[in-house]
Amino acid sequence: MKKIYSLIVIALVMASCVAPRVVTQLTPEASDGHYEMGREYISLSNDSIDVELGYDGIHGENLVFDFVVVNRSPGVLSINPSDFYFVLLDSSTADSSKLPPKMALHPERVLFNYDETLEAKSGEKNANTFLGILEAGFGLMANTTAFLATDNPGYIVDAVFSTLGTAGHYVTQDKMISENISMIKEEKDIVKEEIFRLYHLPAGKVVSGYVYFPQNPDPGYYMFCFPVEDQLFQFVYHQQKVYHYY
Repeated sequence: MKKIYSLIVIALVMASCVAPRVVTQLTPEASDGHYEMGREYISLSNDSIDVELGYDGIHGENLVFDFVVVNRSPGVLSINPSDFYFVLLDSSTADSSKLPPKMALHPERVLFNYDETLEAKSGEKNANTFLGILEAGFGLMANTTAFLATDNPGYIVDAVFSTLGTAGHYVTQDKMISENISMIKEEKDIVKEEIFRLYHLPAGKVVSGYVYFPQNPDPGYYMFCFPVEDQLFQFVYHQQKVYHYY
C-alpha cells in the first residue's frame, strides 16, 4: 500500500513539473531561408527587386516582421507600408484572389499604441503613489493615537514598523512601475527608428523596417502580401498552437 501511495505522489510531482504551455508558432511555407539576428528570412526576387521577410515575433495582439527591399532597378522605387496586407487561407495552396484583405497597421498607429500604454502606466503610477500616501497617512494617525493611548513601547515600535512596511510596499511597486515605463519608452524609441515607413528607394540601395499585422487567433495559413511598384511579393506562413513542456 505504501509503495502504491509513493508511486502516486511521484506521478503527481512529475505531472506538475511537465505541465504543458500552449505557444503560438508561425513557420514559413517555403524552402529554408537564412538566419540573421535570430530570425529566419525568406527571400523572393524578380528581375529588378529582391525582398526578404523575417518573422520577429508576437507583440501584444500583433505579428511583427522585418521587411527588406533591395532595389536593383535603374530607377527609384516607391514603397508604402499602407499597401501591405494579408489574407487568411484554408491551406498553403488555396486561391487568395477572392478573399478579403486585412491591412498592416499604419506606423503611426503602432507608435500611438505605445503612447496609450505609457499613459495607462503613468496613471497606474500616480494611483499607486496616492494610495501609498493615503494608507501611510492613516497608519500615522493610528500610530499617533496608539502613542497617546499606551505606555507600552513595544506596541508603539510594532505600529511604527507596520507603517514603514506599508510604505515600503508602495515604494517597491512604484519602482517596478517606473522600470516598466522606462523599458516601454526605450522600446518605443527603437520601434520609432526601425519601423517601415513610406520610402522612396534609390537605385542600388536597401531599406528595411518593422511591419505590424493584426494577429488572427485561430490556427491556419496567412499569405502576407507586399506590393512594390507594379510587383506583388507573397509569403505564406502556417500558424499553429503547440505544447511546450517545462
